[in-house]
Amino acid sequence: MAHADAHLKANLLSLGSSKNTEEEESPEMRVTTLLNKLLNLQGLWVTGVRFEGEAVVIEIRRRFGLLTCPVCGTRVRGRFEEKTRRWRHLAIRRLRCPTCRKVRTEAVPWARHRSAFTRHFEDAVGFLAQKLDHTAVSNLFGISWAAVGSVAERLVAEQLHDDRFENLRAIGVDEFSFRRHHRYLTIVIDHDRGRVIWAGEGKSSDTLAAFFDALGPERRTSIELVSIDMSAAFIKAIEEALPHASIVFDHFHVARLATDAVTEVRRAQVRQLDPDERKAIKGTRWTLLKNPENLRATEHAKLELVRKTNDPLYRAYLLKETFLDTFTYRSPFHARRALQAWLAWAQRSRLAPFVRLARTVRQNLDGILAFITSRLTNARLEGMNNKARLISHRAYGFHSAQPLIAMLYLCCSNITLPQLHLA
Repeated sequence: MAHADAHLKANLLSLGSSKNTEEEESPEMRVTTLLNKLLNLQGLWVTGVRFEGEAVVIEIRRRFGLLTCPVCGTRVRGRFEEKTRRWRHLAIRRLRCPTCRKVRTEAVPWARHRSAFTRHFEDAVGFLAQKLDHTAVSNLFGISWAAVGSVAERLVAEQLHDDRFENLRAIGVDEFSFRRHHRYLTIVIDHDRGRVIWAGEGKSSDTLAAFFDALGPERRTSIELVSIDMSAAFIKAIEEALPHASIVFDHFHVARLATDAVTEVRRAQVRQLDPDERKAIKGTRWTLLKNPENLRATEHAKLELVRKTNDPLYRAYLLKETFLDTFTYRSPFHARRALQAWLAWAQRSRLAPFVRLARTVRQNLDGILAFITSRLTNARLEGMNNKARLISHRAYGFHSAQPLIAMLYLCCSNITLPQLHLA
C-alpha cells in the first residue's frame, strides 16, 4: 500500500506541475479534468486535495446555483443551508423543497439520496449482494453489514418499476415464514415471467389486499388465474378484488391433504391394535405414501400384507390413490365426474380423516378442478420460497421484514445491475 500511495501522490504532483504545450492549466483544473474523465462528475471544480493516511480527500464545489430535490425533482434557487458530507468523495447543500414542504439535501448525479457512497460503488455492492452473503460483501468493500442492506433498499427503490404490474395474466400467492413467533411475508409472483412482483409483511387478507390496491382497478382486469394454497384469508382477498379471476388450488397442497389423511389413519390403527397386530403395519409409512410405480419389491410385499391384515388402512391407501388419479384427467367433465364418485365413496368410508377431506374437497371443488384446465401450480413459487430461505439463511436471518423484502426484490425481480469489473 505504501508503494501504491507514493505512486498516486507522484501522479497527482505531476498533474499539478506539468504544463500543456498549448495552454497552461492550474493544478485544480488538471485534477478536475482527471475526475471528470474517471468518475463522470460534471459541473464541479476542485478546491483542495489532501492525503489522510491511505485515503485521498478531494474537496469539490458545484458550478451551478439551482438545487434539485432528490425526492420530487423540483429545482429551486437558493439554499437552506450547506454542510459537508463524505462519500468517498464530496460536499453537499440543503434546500427547502416547496413541493415536498421539507428540508432535503440536494440531488447529485453521482450518488443516491441519503447515501454516503457513489452510484458506481453501490451498483458494485448490489451486484455482489445478488450472489454472496452480506458478510462477504461487507468484508470485500470495507463497509458495515447493515450498510449492505441499506444499499440494497436504495437500489430497489430506484430500479423496481411499476411496469412489473403490467399485463399480468397468471399470478401465484404464498406465505413465507422468515422469523420465529409467526413472522410471515406474503409473496406474489408473475407465473409467465417467473419473477417476484410484490412482497409484504403478514399473511392476512389485508396484506394481500394491499397488493391489489397497489395494482389499481385497471391492471386487475387482466388477471385471469391466481394459484394459491387453500388459505381462507387469500381466498377472501382474491374474491373481493378479482371477482372475474379463477382461483386455482395448488395441486401439491391438495395432494398433501390426502397423504396426511392416510397418515392419520395409520397412526390411529397403531394406537388401536395390540402389539402382535402392529407388526403387520410396522415400517409402512413411506410405502403407503409412495406412488405405486415407485414401489420396490419389499414395499410391494408390505403393501400386500396390509391388504390382507388391515382393511381400514388399505382402504385409506386406495382412497388416496384414487383421489390423486383424478388429477391426471385432461377433461374437466370427466374429472368432475370422477371426483364426485370419489366424494361419495369417501363420505361412506367410515374413516374420519377422509370424511373431513371429502367435506373440504366439496367446499373447494371449483378451485381444485381449475387445475385440470389450467395445469397451473405453485411449484415456481415454492422454488422462489426456497431462494428466499437461502437469502435469509446466508444473511443469518433478518430482524425485520423490510430488509428481507428489499433483498427479495434485488435477487428475484429481474433487477439487472452493471457487471463488476475488478481488472
